[in-house]
Amino acid sequence: MEDKFKVKMPKQLIWIAFGQIIAVLIMPPSVIASISPIIWGVILLIFALLGLSLLRRRAWARIASIFIQGFSIIVRLLIILPNAKLGTDPSSPWNFQMLITSIVSMAFSAVVLYYIDKPEVQTLLQ
Repeated sequence: MEDKFKVKMPKQLIWIAFGQIIAVLIMPPSVIASISPIIWGVILLIFALLGLSLLRRRAWARIASIFIQGFSIIVRLLIILPNAKLGTDPSSPWNFQMLITSIVSMAFSAVVLYYIDKPEVQTLLQ
């Protein structure tokens, strides 16, 4: 095993390790308030473990990050489609809070996926 720990860590990897939870946390305030503190604790624990494992250059952490961010995009799409409008009537107002937070969250997930798929990051995490 070559000394991959002596190689300088790219800033993208540090950003991914600490920033990937942002995409998951972007949601309307009403949804945030409705989630139990225990669930928030579990989410933070999972992302802390994932971030630490990325910084320690574990290959499984890259795969898990890709899975979580890809799954986040899929879930946001599934949530946004039926909830884009506040009612079933075609003249119902748009749910802009849900639309904007979902689009921003999907954009953050896409940025994380872009950076984690860069060759220099892939090489470090193999």
